[in-house]
Amino acid sequence: MSRSIQRVSLAFLFAFGLLALAIGRWSIASPDLIARDDNPRRVFVEQQIQRGAIVDRADRVLAETIPASGTLTRHYPQPEAAPAIGYSSINYGQSSVEEALDAILRGPYSFTDQLLHRPRVGRAVRVTIDAQWQSDLAARMKQPGAAIVMSIPDGAVRAMVSRPSFDPNTLDENWKSLSTDPSSPLLNRATQGLYQPGTIFQTLLLADAIEQGKVALTQAVSRPDQPVALNELVIECAHSGPMQTLAEAYANACPGPFADLGVTLGESELISMTQRWRLDTPPSLEIRTTAAPTLTIPLSTTEALNAFATGQGQLTVSPLQMALVAATIGNYGVMPSPFLVQDVQSIDGQWMPYHTGDTENLPRRIISPLTARSIVAAMRSQDNASGHGGVAFSGDKQLSWFIGLAPSDQPKYAIVVLIETPTGNAATEAEDIGRSVLEELLRG
Repeated sequence: MSRSIQRVSLAFLFAFGLLALAIGRWSIASPDLIARDDNPRRVFVEQQIQRGAIVDRADRVLAETIPASGTLTRHYPQPEAAPAIGYSSINYGQSSVEEALDAILRGPYSFTDQLLHRPRVGRAVRVTIDAQWQSDLAARMKQPGAAIVMSIPDGAVRAMVSRPSFDPNTLDENWKSLSTDPSSPLLNRATQGLYQPGTIFQTLLLADAIEQGKVALTQAVSRPDQPVALNELVIECAHSGPMQTLAEAYANACPGPFADLGVTLGESELISMTQRWRLDTPPSLEIRTTAAPTLTIPLSTTEALNAFATGQGQLTVSPLQMALVAATIGNYGVMPSPFLVQDVQSIDGQWMPYHTGDTENLPRRIISPLTARSIVAAMRSQDNASGHGGVAFSGDKQLSWFIGLAPSDQPKYAIVVLIETPTGNAATEAEDIGRSVLEELLRG
């Protein structure tokens, strides 16, 4: 009798064991179930994650997780950093650094951690953004557009602004209006906006022609201030001043000599130039970037060559790409490898470099140091800051561009500013902002 009772008891224990394992797998170990959007437990679990902080280069907090009504919520003390830092939402996912470093910010969570219901604690991330620079640049950008400050020679992104933008603290309640707004506030114009380069394209064109020995900055040009007509569009000099040499035509952003230069270089060289400067490839950065698609319109006519050379052809560029052009000129012809994430926190709380042993996107020489320095010398110089600015046209919009370097004699900072719908003087709208930022950086 006792043996029968023992057998029955063992059978019940075995059955309960199987049931416990099944329930454990069903409730804990099944990733498909947990990932389902209609699983309320998933929402609860997400709200209990102590997501790691994101701090700027001086350890000032840009994103943190704080308690709110019995759960945890993401808080952004500096909303103007949203284009670079992004957002993290249970309903709408992540963007920018929050997306790219999601696995680190969420932290590891093993099966044992799940089984024992241990709290999930993420690791912190330190970015290259300077919170003060970010705030100052954002305050200057009142109109739609984008701006980036990059340090030389390392390629660290020190500030990144996109206008219009959004407040990540109120993302969930404003998502519908943000996602349907025709001005696209959720788009990071700095890294994903594509625009006609217009006059700013002269910098690449001139550097390439000098590098090949096709032109010299001191050579005389005839009628440099003559406007260029492209169908119904007429492009004129952005500035006025002495214009006897090619260098002076460049300083005043006059399109005529560069339209002619496009014809001299021809289709093959113009296409090769865009590839050499990596304008056909999305820049490598931790967050999402983009580049224009491959050119499909042949440059087989003089008008097509003129349009391309004046930055009014099929080619479009992002502000990040033009920031890299400026940084290349300032870095003696070497294009830096841009980065936005500096360090990540180890499990024991120590900071570790994020890009250790990264050999996929090394700095690359584009032009010679002599050519680069000659371009800097030809730029308009003011208060130890050099730059080139002008206008592009896109449909019924004017675009104001500026790329700049400071200090002029040994650049440490590169800047790009783009204004989409400038008011007042479109030729200097972006330049006024860019130069004021560079002057502030030199004072600091």
